[in-house]
Amino acid sequence: MNVSADYLSQFSAPDGYLDFAAVGPPSQAAADALMEAFKWVASPKGPAGVPLHEGVLRARQAVATMVGVTVDQVGLTHSTSEGLFSAAFGLGKGGNVVVPAGEFPANLYPWIRAAERSGPEVRLVEIPDGRTTAEVLAPFVDSETKAISVSLVDFLTGFRVNVEELRALAGDRLLVVDGIQGVGAVEASLAPCDVLVVGGQKWLRAGNGVSFVAMSERALGRLDTSLVGWTGVEDFLTTETPAPHPPLAGATRYQLGSAPLIMAAPMTAAVDLVLSEGTDVIESTILSRARALEEAVGRHGAEVIAPWKSDSERAGIVTFKLDLPAEVAAKALASAGITVSVRGGEWIRMSPHATTPVEVAGQVDEVLRSLKV
Repeated sequence: MNVSADYLSQFSAPDGYLDFAAVGPPSQAAADALMEAFKWVASPKGPAGVPLHEGVLRARQAVATMVGVTVDQVGLTHSTSEGLFSAAFGLGKGGNVVVPAGEFPANLYPWIRAAERSGPEVRLVEIPDGRTTAEVLAPFVDSETKAISVSLVDFLTGFRVNVEELRALAGDRLLVVDGIQGVGAVEASLAPCDVLVVGGQKWLRAGNGVSFVAMSERALGRLDTSLVGWTGVEDFLTTETPAPHPPLAGATRYQLGSAPLIMAAPMTAAVDLVLSEGTDVIESTILSRARALEEAVGRHGAEVIAPWKSDSERAGIVTFKLDLPAEVAAKALASAGITVSVRGGEWIRMSPHATTPVEVAGQVDEVLRSLKV
């Protein structure tokens, strides 16, 4: 199963761009939507804020459709971190939160900072084999645990967690998922978790500066309002009534300030494109490209970080090392028009998208062969 020609026509990133786990170049539709929103601000035909706030609502509606919730359960923020900080500080004082130790720092600092201010103790769980499973986290979960927080897809290994199994482990506790390395590239919904936060700059291909947070009714009923800002309350423009106003009932209350008014437009365009093509088609194409890259580097004796046992446990990331410095290989690949990331000084991370041509794996093969690795 491969994506359609109409989908491919929306993108212009170089064929050899294999760094979507860092930055996903946006579609033409997203770029056009951004320009239209900016033009309205540059030359307004009326109150500039009105169409921008309407645009935020459209983005929330699109996201709600994508992750299977009501629009009231979705809010827009400027970054993934904003949503995670809201969850971390919303847990209040005491208890503990269980987090894999190797998480990307964006899913560590919110919990660490909350703990420094009498929030839940952070229980960091070492995952030596790269498999973040309910079984390995279970010994750290007890009656005082308030939340479990994981990444949907690990930023280094590409391992995709089984959210349903983690849901069963969490029980009535909150399950918080950082979905930035998966949503848009693999099938995902809010249903098994309580808080899902996703930045638009990677696999969604919406650009930097916009993110969404989706919350279950359990999360909305349990998280307090520590980080509810001026736009997260009722009648936020009614300054005649002294602050604080009552917090909004839905997820929009966790906007720390103004929503990403202009960046809502490319978020809508990006999500609409995912919905029109189908996440199942996009996922299938990405996985086929990732498997081809894994096979290509494997032919040259690469050590691939491969903690998955099936396609359901992997996404679009392939990380490996060779018998030569990673920077040397990365430079040779770059000279051939292939963009990768170097992680940890010795690992090369490749992350193809559905727009990556089949032929790129062969080009990687040729470069490594020329290096005689």
